[in-house]
Amino acid sequence: MCTKMLHTLVSVIALSVTQVEKIDALEVYRIGGKDEPRPSQIGVNFHQLLWSDFIDKRSLDEEAFSEGILRPIRLNPAKNIALTSTNRGGGPYIRVSGVASYSITDQSKNMIDSDYETFWEWVEGIQSNFTGQRFLQSRRITMDLGGLFFVNRVRLVTAESGLYPDRLDISADLNVQKKDNVSGYGAARIGGQLVYELPENVRDTIDVKFEPELARSVGLLLYRTSPKPLKVGEIEIYGTGYTNQASYVSQYIDIGEPAVWGNIRWRGRKDPQARIWIQSRTGNDLDPNVYWRFTGRGNETTPFDNAGQPLDASDYSLLKPGEAGEITYDTENWSFWSSPYEFADSNGTPIASPGPNSVIQLRADFLPVDDEGGELGFIEFTATKPPLAGNILGEIYPDEVPLGEISQFSYVIQPTIREQHSGFDQIEIATPFGVVGVDSVKATGLEDFTVKIEPDSTRFSIGIIPPRSMEDSGGVIEVFFRAPVLSYGTTFQGWVRDSSRPLELPQSINPGNAADEVLSEALTVRTSLSQRLLIDMLVEPKVVTPNGDGVNEKVDFSFKLLQITSRVSLSLKIFDLSGEKRRVIRKNNQYSGFLHFSWDGRDNSGNLVPPGLYVYQVSVEAENGEDLLTGTIGVAY
Repeated sequence: MCTKMLHTLVSVIALSVTQVEKIDALEVYRIGGKDEPRPSQIGVNFHQLLWSDFIDKRSLDEEAFSEGILRPIRLNPAKNIALTSTNRGGGPYIRVSGVASYSITDQSKNMIDSDYETFWEWVEGIQSNFTGQRFLQSRRITMDLGGLFFVNRVRLVTAESGLYPDRLDISADLNVQKKDNVSGYGAARIGGQLVYELPENVRDTIDVKFEPELARSVGLLLYRTSPKPLKVGEIEIYGTGYTNQASYVSQYIDIGEPAVWGNIRWRGRKDPQARIWIQSRTGNDLDPNVYWRFTGRGNETTPFDNAGQPLDASDYSLLKPGEAGEITYDTENWSFWSSPYEFADSNGTPIASPGPNSVIQLRADFLPVDDEGGELGFIEFTATKPPLAGNILGEIYPDEVPLGEISQFSYVIQPTIREQHSGFDQIEIATPFGVVGVDSVKATGLEDFTVKIEPDSTRFSIGIIPPRSMEDSGGVIEVFFRAPVLSYGTTFQGWVRDSSRPLELPQSINPGNAADEVLSEALTVRTSLSQRLLIDMLVEPKVVTPNGDGVNEKVDFSFKLLQITSRVSLSLKIFDLSGEKRRVIRKNNQYSGFLHFSWDGRDNSGNLVPPGLYVYQVSVEAENGEDLLTGTIGVAY
């Protein structure tokens, strides 16, 4: 190839690459809704994903799922839900090998195969030699339904006439009882809520109904008053309404490179009493876990293998017995699940998870109430890549001002801009209670700036001349403005934009150390009180994991209560990021001193809250004033 042709070819390739870098494109990702119209706007790259590509799904209607709809199971009163229990990870647990533990066996599955001639047998007993001793034995069957259902009917059919239980107790349990608190051949015990007692039975088929009771498992305590064997051919469980909870967790969606997250929207419906929680989390890799192993030096653990490489799930599964350590959440590379998006915002709401990142994951939790439920047809989100900057740190000063007064603020921004980033020429700052005016903008190399404030708007924008590029990476931009603060903990969220690319999504400014001389490292402003009554808040741990493993099950809030001369009441309030109050804990008759609250990750109804970030408020009201401490706490499972 001649030099001229080679030069021309290189020039064409370089031109193509340059053109690609300048293309203004919006990435649209949609899970489900494959029959919905695709975006027709020029400059939009559309990616169709399928519901079938998931990590986890529970208690969803399989027929609706095959049609591309997420919908909780709604029970048909005439349909035996025990038949499909194994599909949901459940099944019939029976006592094995004469010990007090239970397992699902091939023989126990005979009780849920629709064949009345196959059976599980409770073998013939041994009559005691003690004269006059009454024969009475019990044996429990735990039917794990594989999900939470409202059950109201149980049917037991024996495989051979006469080999029926002489008595039967039935319970509904929110858990799955797999052990008896006895040893050897001791009497079995029933767990959960007793819903039906049949004190005497002479029938081969037992069919009983009771008031609907929420259950993950149904316990059947069988009694016999003689050594005869029992042959249970079939156990049938029936219920009513929707399953109590259903969930879907998407696969990790890899965008391929760091991206700026835009809006999330969905199409679906829900009945008034039902709830649908849609959440997101973002990360930099395809696994939100950190895997640890014991090194053999005491209790020392490491997340690396012997070659110094990070352990992954595959490596962890191959560790020798006793070598595997704990699995922890990768907080350095993954965010926690966001607070649930408001379902009414189905036409689009900003993605709450931080960015830029290259991976996003979505989940949907359905919480029906009786016969009220809901469904989802698709979830869609937008992104643009590459981001305008690698990271944009921001902080505001002062971070504490008088309540209700107009204060002057310094909003400091420090971007990190690399060769692959396009840079920006606009800054937007949210002012929740309006803005009085913008006084000045300072930055190295700044020639001019413009200000745009819409009437009655809760945000303003600054145009920067010239735009910030790679040469300005690490440089500080300072915006001085005046605005009122009317509530404690007001956040001044910020974004940057590239006005030459109208389809480019704004990139969020993340709170952090933008400038050493500014000490807030936050975008939230507190309001001053005349006197401080609460000080020195200590929150341990920062992330609570109430999953029953005995580690970080509760979070403890420790603080000092000052200047109290008479008994006062304190309260701990937990809010999600939408502002909904989830838990209130009160302490009455308190004096000055060292005090604490603890929270177990549950709401006021006793239910575990969804994973994500929550806001806590510890408050006190006294004769000499009131005070409030606030912050955030993470919940993970």
